[in-house]
Amino acid sequence: MDEAIQRDILNELRIIKKLLAQNLISGQSQIRQIEKLASIGFQPKEIAEILGTTTNTVSVSLNRVKKKRIRR
Repeated sequence: MDEAIQRDILNELRIIKKLLAQNLISGQSQIRQIEKLASIGFQPKEIAEILGTTTNTVSVSLNRVKKKRIRR
């Protein structure tokens, strides 16, 4: 398979993955969206891209979620 075709396919798969993730989390708070996406394997950078925020915002939110779990 041609390298350009492989890149196109991978790009389309990334788009599909993001659309499915957005559908999965619609109607939830941002913190819940971040928590849910992280729990199914998305990395902070990917989550930030999906939600239109920064990687730092995602990382801070994930740390807060972890701290809340530890306190319980």
